[in-house]
Amino acid sequence: MVSISGGLLRQLSDGLAELYAPVNAPGYAARVVNVVSGLIPGDSSSYNYIGYVGGSPSLLALAFEPTAGTFPGAVEQLQKHLAEHPVLAYNRATGDGRARRISDFLSNRQFRSLGLYHDFYRLRGTEYQAVLGIPAAGGALIAVAVNRHRRDFSTEDLELLDLLRTHIRQAGDVALLTQPGPVAPESGPSPLLTPRQARILHLVAEGQPDRGIARALGISTRTVQAHLQHIYRTLDVTSRTEAVARLRDLGAAPGLSGSGRRVRS
Repeated sequence: MVSISGGLLRQLSDGLAELYAPVNAPGYAARVVNVVSGLIPGDSSSYNYIGYVGGSPSLLALAFEPTAGTFPGAVEQLQKHLAEHPVLAYNRATGDGRARRISDFLSNRQFRSLGLYHDFYRLRGTEYQAVLGIPAAGGALIAVAVNRHRRDFSTEDLELLDLLRTHIRQAGDVALLTQPGPVAPESGPSPLLTPRQARILHLVAEGQPDRGIARALGISTRTVQAHLQHIYRTLDVTSRTEAVARLRDLGAAPGLSGSGRRVRS
């Protein structure tokens, strides 16, 4: 098990306090990245919100460390090759979200033979990665990743990531439930959505039907449908799929604005 020194214990305590401090949902992804970066040494960290359509992973939102490099078309390349990611594939097959390294599944040579490496990680200088999986409603996944260029992650690094897993999930639930004001994309002229509307669209993006949304929020299906009609008018769309796509096009996924520097499509 990970050995927690006095200094690490203080860092962990400060990190948990930061996770649970009041914050609205749009700022939560950046906060997770900041806490993970402070505890697990790496070149960059990211918070990835992944949905599954027909069994294939789809990147709905991405927030990463401001110091992380990017390149034109990064999101498209990541999305194109996301199904090749061995840790995500393992999580999808087993439901085991404990921290894993890419090297737990592939040799360096195998990893470097992937399009995922050649078209994305190579261009970002990532040779090693550890990923923590946190389940979200509707079968979606929050994947928190730490990246390195020169050395792989130790067993102790993985154990420390695992210590954060439950807290990241619980604090995220609190952030969604207690956001104090409207949620809006950081760019673009989109009218504001209320916190309740943003939460409903978040659940829509996860594939929840009206009945599931009603059950999750403790409201009637008729109320859900009324909210959806207002969301459609606000975003100038006519369907659930268009509403999610519209918000993504404006630079935000439901419940997440990608605070911190974002990779844009």
